[in-house]
Parts: sequence; C-alpha cells; structure tokens
Amino acid sequence: MPRDNFESLLDEAHAKLRVGDALACQALAKSVVAAARERQNLQLEAQALLCLANGDRMVSRFRRANQSSRRAAYLFQLIGDAAGESEALTIVSYTYSVLGRSEEAVETALLSRHLSELLPAGPALALSCNYLGLAYAYGRSYDKADEAFSTAISILERQGLGSDALLPWLNQRNTEVIRLFYERYYTGQLPVLDRLQALREVNTNPLDAEKSTGILHGVYIVSQAMWLLLAGIESCWRGQLEAAEAEAEICAAWAARFPWNTSLAILEFWLRAEIAWARKDWLGAEQRIRKMLEMAIETEHEPMVAIGHLLASQILAEQGHEKAAREELTALRMREQSLRNDFLKSRTAVVAWQLKVRKNHEEIQRIEATSKTLEKLSFEDPLTGLANRRRFTEIVPGLLSQGLARGRPPFVALIDIDQFKQINDRFSHQIGDQVLQCIAQILKSHLREGDMPARLAGDEFVLAFGHADALDVEQVCERIRAAVQNFDWADIQDGLQVTISVGFAQAQPGDSVETLTHRADLAMYSAKKEVE
Repeated sequence: MPRDNFESLLDEAHAKLRVGDALACQALAKSVVAAARERQNLQLEAQALLCLANGDRMVSRFRRANQSSRRAAYLFQLIGDAAGESEALTIVSYTYSVLGRSEEAVETALLSRHLSELLPAGPALALSCNYLGLAYAYGRSYDKADEAFSTAISILERQGLGSDALLPWLNQRNTEVIRLFYERYYTGQLPVLDRLQALREVNTNPLDAEKSTGILHGVYIVSQAMWLLLAGIESCWRGQLEAAEAEAEICAAWAARFPWNTSLAILEFWLRAEIAWARKDWLGAEQRIRKMLEMAIETEHEPMVAIGHLLASQILAEQGHEKAAREELTALRMREQSLRNDFLKSRTAVVAWQLKVRKNHEEIQRIEATSKTLEKLSFEDPLTGLANRRRFTEIVPGLLSQGLARGRPPFVALIDIDQFKQINDRFSHQIGDQVLQCIAQILKSHLREGDMPARLAGDEFVLAFGHADALDVEQVCERIRAAVQNFDWADIQDGLQVTISVGFAQAQPGDSVETLTHRADLAMYSAKKEVE
C-alpha cells in the first residue's frame, strides 16, 4: 500500500478520535504503526504512536499511553521535529500525572513548554501550559496550576481559539474542586466556595466545545458531562442536594454512553458519595467510594485513588469507626510508597532513553544550545525554587572527593520543621506550602556563596557546605534556626508558629552521600529530642 494511503488511514484515525470512537482510532493507528516500522518511516511511526497514545488515554489505558507517547517523543527528537516532540511530551506528562508520578509529570511538561516556546506562534504553547497545569494540580501546587491554566486560556483566546479554551477552563475548575477537597480534609471544615463559583460563571456553555478545532483532543465529547459533574459537586457542597442529584443522573447517562472513559464514572461515584455523605446515608456513601476506588485502582488513576481513600477515612471517622479510618490512610501510604519505588526503578529507563537520544547529532546541538535552561528545569524543586534531591545527590559526591583530597572534608546539615504535620492539619496544606517557601527564602538569605541549600522531600531540607569549618557551620545553622524562630509567622496566619531542628555532620574517609546525610540526620534528631 503506498505511503499516502497510510497517511489517509492516520487521518481517519484522528477523525475517529475526534468523535469519540477510541477503539476504531486504536485499530487504525496500530496498523499504521506496523506499516511505518516495516518501511522504517520514523515520521509516520511517531505520528501514529501519538495518535495511538491519545486513543489509549481516552479508554484509560494510561500506562500503555505513556509508553506509546514516550516512544513517539523519542522518534520526534530523533528526526528533529520539535513540534511533534512537544505534543508527545504533553501526553507523557499527562499519563505521568495520572499514574502518580508528579515530579516526572512536571519535568516533562516544563520541557514541552520550553520546546513550544521555540516554535512559531500557534496553539502548541497553550497545549503545553494546559498539561503543565494538570501536572502541578496533581502534584498539589495549586497556585502554579491555576497560573498555567490561565496562560493556556489567554493564549487560545488571543489566537481566536476561544472554544478550544474549554479544556483548560474545565481543568482549572477541577483543580479548584480538588484543592477545596484537600483543604476540607486538612481543616475539617468546608472552605469558602467563592473561587469555584467565579470559575463556573466564566463559561457556562460547554456545548461551544463542538466548535473546537480539535487542538485539545476529544474535549467536546465529554465536556458537558465534566461541567455537570463539577457543578454537581459544588451544588452538593452548598447543600443543594436535589440539584446535585439531578446533575449526577445526567452524568450517569453520559458515563453509560461512553463506558470506555472511566474518568467520568469515577467522578460520578465521587459526586454520589458526597451526596450520600451530606444525607448521612453512610451505607450509600461507602458503596460509592468502594466503586470509585475499585475503578481508580484498576485504571491506575492515582490522584482519584488518593481522594477515594481520604474520603473513605473521613466518612468512617465521622461514624466513629476510627480503626477503619486509620486503615484507609495506611492503605494510601502503602500505595504511595509502592509508587515511589516504581518511580526510582523507572529512572534507569529514563536515563537510558535520554542517552540514546543524545547520540543523535542534531539533538546534541539542540541540547547544548539550551542546556542551562533544561538543567534548571530538571533540578529545581517546583514549590520552593531550591535544588531538589536529584541535584543534591549529583553535586555532593564531587564535594566529597574534592574536600577529602584537600584535607578539608565538607559538611552537610539536615533541617526538619518541627511538628509540620500539625501545621498542615491545623492551618491547611496551603499554609504548609507557604511555610516551606518561607523557610527556603530564609536559607537562601543566610547561606554564603558556594553553600548549597536543597529540599529533600516534604519538610526536610539539606545544606551542603563545601568550604567551611565546624565553627562556621555551627554559626550558620544557629542563625538559620533563630531566623526561623523569630520570623513573623503570624503575618501569614494568626496563631502560626514555626521552629526547626538542625543537625550537621562532617564527611569522613569512605563516606558516601547516603552515609554522610544519615549522620547529619541522626544529629538533627538528637537536637530535636533535646528541645522536646
């Protein structure tokens, strides 16, 4: 079959995708992938893989969509198609977000955005910003998510593509619902819904999505259902249960019409669980949550798995079933740990993929031209702007070898925020994020040139001192501890007080990053016990 016929098949696959026939799209895309590989046509294979990834995404085959889109991104890189690579990376980012790998999702979306900024003006940048917003949202960086969605909407409206702005607008509303859910969980009270109402009033006609150009794949197929689901949750939280129930019934019809889109069904179960909870229908609420969790776990939709476990814990606790509520939280922690282990294993494959790409001469030239920007995006903690764990573990081995060789072993200090969980529980996760950002600024302002602050994870920070003696390190750590203690935390929230515990250790011959950090960690916990 001539090549142009394969291109026609691919066009047909895209058309099927646009009308929601994901299964037909998959079948056509697979045949084009096979033919392209047989003929060693990398461009056609990449395009077909991207189409296949979108089809898999629509039927909630997120892991398979991730594999296809990563392969497509690699091929686009190989042939120097930056536009295709940027688009493929948005699907990679989205699937990482759903699979619970938020760090990779943010990194990939940032790379996609950077590539799209190098392209001629068009919708590519809006597409990248939309999926960057989702990556931040599922990583619970809500302000950054909101900013990314607003940017995507603004770009599309400026380009006369307002109907295509429906997807980032829906994602913006969905993000606000998720933020409010977590704030309710941490504070025990339903937050103010003004922002959610304001977002709803921006656009009240999801049927306009039928006029979209298809830039954001398949959005108009389920846009009305998504709009009703989000409106239903808002109605429920406002106590308008009859309206919420009516919206849930319409959504059930949509879910039945598109059974392959399990995201609709998961959200419907969430809405019905909220309604049952509001009516004190404990059995009905638990049944909906179990169905929600079963479907979310089956499709590996990790953000919805987390919401399901937390919602179940709240409802069980309200009934006085404290042990069962704790079991839900334990199950969630175990799943998160399993995801963390999978993430660490995946890094080897990701590195191998990147090394393979870099062997291509054109790719090497492109990466050399943008290496500083890409390095910053890859090694920066998105919440605090400090170096992340990866950057820390890359830099410290060099400090160890150089310092030991010069006879001036480096120091590492560990910092832990005292009772940080209580801060989140009492004041909200959003306030906790502000605390982390303030701590980061304090570290930056008190360190000397050549010292490196980094955020390891959660409320743990680390400082690397390449040129200092014990007295210098002790004085710096004490200044930082005092600065945190004396900071005007009440300016952020009345009643808020924050202290830290600090411990440091000097490198010894034979030390690795892990052993040195471990000794500093022990010193930090020793300091914490002395305060207690």
